[in-house]
Amino acid sequence: MHFHLPQPLHGWREFAGEVGIIVLGVLIALGAESVVQDLHWRIDVRDFRTAVDVELEFNLAAGEYRVRESPCVERRLAELDRWSAAQRSGHSMPLLRAIGFPRRINTDTSVWNSRGADLPAHVPIQARLAYSDLYDLIANQWELIEGERDTWLNLNGFDHATKLSSGDLVRLDELIFRARTLDRLIVGDQHDFRTDTATLGLRPSFGRFAGDISTPPREFCEPLLPPAGTA
Repeated sequence: MHFHLPQPLHGWREFAGEVGIIVLGVLIALGAESVVQDLHWRIDVRDFRTAVDVELEFNLAAGEYRVRESPCVERRLAELDRWSAAQRSGHSMPLLRAIGFPRRINTDTSVWNSRGADLPAHVPIQARLAYSDLYDLIANQWELIEGERDTWLNLNGFDHATKLSSGDLVRLDELIFRARTLDRLIVGDQHDFRTDTATLGLRPSFGRFAGDISTPPREFCEPLLPPAGTA
């Protein structure tokens, strides 16, 4: 028994040409789809990075806001050291004002946390690593600032104290040490931002919120005790 293949209407050569045209059309369509997807990701990455950069620059400015208060923190803690030493030597010394605490601006991570699962893969690797590292550092700094706020609130429990017991003095010195350590760690974290901010070309900025953010109150930098030798 013999089988005969059906012959194309206009011959095999024209049939091959038609198939080639179809294949070429499919390849063109797939290539166009790839170009469209690539353009889509480029736009998404551009918009995402623009929003993240604004968020990060605000967070960096918030960190600088707190770090600018560090000289006042050091001065106030030195005065509390002097107050503790005076108490230990039997000289009760009332404070001139409330101990207070350093101000802070809340950081934000909503843009970073809203990223899709696939989007980071389309961000260049160096930028992706820098973004991740910065947000880790900001989270660590914020944890320190939260611990600092709790420490200073405890220090404010001594506002109206005049004569401290030995137990009070131990507690006071512990809080002073903790506050000083946290201050140094917070300042250190701000310095650690430099490499990643240089990689991403970021600068601290409150942006459109700059007009709504006031400078830290002056009271925290004013003397807590009379000048040495006048008490």
